[in-house]
Amino acid sequence: MAKEDYTMEERQEILKNLMLRLHAGEDKEVIQEEFNEVFDEITPYEIQLMERNLMSEGITFAEIMSLCNVHANLMGSKVNTQTTVADFEQPGHPVHVMKMENLAIRGALDRVERLLVNFLETKDSTIEKGLKRQISLLDQFENHYQRKEYAMFPIMEKKGITAPPKVMWGVHDQIRDLYSEFKKSLNNGKDSTLEDFQLARDEMLEMIQKEENILIPMVEQVFHVDDWETIASQSPDYGYCIVKPEKEWAVKKSFSPVKEETQVESEGDIPLSTGSLSLKELNLILNLLPMELSFVDAQNIVKYYNEGNGEEKIFKRTPSAIGRDVILCHPPRVHETVQKIFEQLKSKQKEKEEMWFKTEDKMVHVTYHAVWDEEGMYMGCLEYVQDIKPLVNHFEEADKKRTLS
Repeated sequence: MAKEDYTMEERQEILKNLMLRLHAGEDKEVIQEEFNEVFDEITPYEIQLMERNLMSEGITFAEIMSLCNVHANLMGSKVNTQTTVADFEQPGHPVHVMKMENLAIRGALDRVERLLVNFLETKDSTIEKGLKRQISLLDQFENHYQRKEYAMFPIMEKKGITAPPKVMWGVHDQIRDLYSEFKKSLNNGKDSTLEDFQLARDEMLEMIQKEENILIPMVEQVFHVDDWETIASQSPDYGYCIVKPEKEWAVKKSFSPVKEETQVESEGDIPLSTGSLSLKELNLILNLLPMELSFVDAQNIVKYYNEGNGEEKIFKRTPSAIGRDVILCHPPRVHETVQKIFEQLKSKQKEKEEMWFKTEDKMVHVTYHAVWDEEGMYMGCLEYVQDIKPLVNHFEEADKKRTLS
């Protein structure tokens, strides 16, 4: 049969079977040869269908993620990466921003590697200073990844593209781990420092290829102008990576998912169990509380978050979170843990779940608290997050003063 005679269903079946055999450990060269016999090119849409079909066959996202680079190498130049959207080249458009940042990431990786090699050979303090400066710039790749995870991926999920975001987020976390390991090696003077950097570098460069050759062409087919505008409007909340947009994207529309979906009459008071408040008063009070609040309903859908009082948030939230499954708001590596927490809250095995962790400058306390009505019906979960370090510091200072007196 000629390549052009295969139907979409037949192409998907062949692709799925080839990938299942690859996952089972068959020789890559044999699989590559059979792939080339059928496919002159493959579209990003076919790739996302393939990943979804693999997961329906019982292949876990972790398994797909572990062979993500193998898949990319197999399909390689066969992927049709052509885009037809002129807006993508406009300064400020999310795709243009992503590509400019990718150029900056490539440049930062090159500079870090050159300086790292020189520093490891000479231990020169001036070179070390320049190296630390370049690493601080490269650290901003986190902003690039978070914009995808919290601004782009929710829209993909709403469009029915669920497997690729999950796999890509998982690879993000692998890159974060590799990069963190490199920085630890550098700080501790380990012999493996250069090798650790190169492992992180290779995965970062591979991710750039996946973004530009698979992700962007994939979403081009399903995203509308409003979707891109939503991403553009939320992007400043996550910051940019090394370079900032030259200007704001020219398209202007009044679009606010939260206001459209949760419009409430602003006049009159809202009756509460111990009084009443206007909508304006209620919003002001909730945003003034010294903690981050999120409410997830009984179906595990994010329904509300407070905006805060202008301070930098521990867990950033944007309007794209509203209406999203709370499980998908978390990194794939903790999906099972989060799922278990909500099952335990809903089944009354637990009233609340608490956890603590430290960052460089914060001591974070997170609580998931079940919400029940007076008849014992599960209404959802209130998550509240607080940096308790200022409280700890306050009491430590108070204890010191009492000791001195």
